[in-house]
Amino acid sequence: MHNLPIDAVLARVVATIKGKKRLVLGAPPGAGKTTRVPRALMEAETRPNRRVVVLEPRRVAARMAARFVAHELGEQVGQAVGYHVRHDRVASDHTRLLFVTEALLLRQLLADPNLRDVGAVVFDEFH
Repeated sequence: MHNLPIDAVLARVVATIKGKKRLVLGAPPGAGKTTRVPRALMEAETRPNRRVVVLEPRRVAARMAARFVAHELGEQVGQAVGYHVRHDRVASDHTRLLFVTEALLLRQLLADPNLRDVGAVVFDEFH
């Protein structure tokens, strides 16, 4: 695993989330926001036994980010890291980090407005 610019501040990002429960993070493309921050939140278990959900605006981006993080962990997609996009879900009961598209997150919010199984929601590419 090679170092990315975001790695230098990951501990501070996780500490801020644990303390303040929200954070707006800006960094240039390629810094590691999409892959490293959600993984750090999952590994820190900011809310134990709950998933980290990452909102990705595009299906391809959700699939690719999940594959990249799973590969870095030495796992197959669907184990600790998975994705759920329209007509395609690769996840299990053991998935702790789930990349989803807007429609899937909206559906989850409608079914469970409190998101009881979710410990953190990361909005990626928020404009």
